Amino acid sequence: MKNRWVIGCLCVLMAGMVGCSVENGTEIETENFTVNLRDWQWNALYRRYECIINYPELSGGIYERGTVVGGVYIREKDQKGDVYEVLKSLPFLESIPHIDGPYTRTISFDIAPRQVTFYIQSSDLSDSTDDLGNYEFKITLLWEQKFR
Repeated sequence: MKNRWVIGCLCVLMAGMVGCSVENGTEIETENFTVNLRDWQWNALYRRYECIINYPELSGGIYERGTVVGGVYIREKDQKGDVYEVLKSLPFLESIPHIDGPYTRTISFDIAPRQVTFYIQSSDLSDSTDDLGNYEFKITLLWEQKFR
């Protein structure tokens, strides 16, 4: 059991590789998704902006018995003002200063078999487009081969 955990951790660390397969049948697949500004759609029921993407690699077996990890690439500034890119785990929550008062922005995702929904939601549940833009997401699937 301990060896399976170690092998699983190694697969997660190798998430940059696509189609990683190891001796015990554990597999990993990583996919990047770009969501452009024009792709975001307002969902009035959940009070958030969403982008629903077909994702055939996310089979019912992986959905039921696998693991799905998500991230979003964010540009940050260092103390000198230089911009660099980091990968933040989802859900990603960020406090935003605003003239009307600070709020929290949540960037995350939901999954269903053969589908991923990326979303952005403001703590005030408004439909303001201030937080929308082009985002690059990374999804990693981890499963035992027999469950594909």
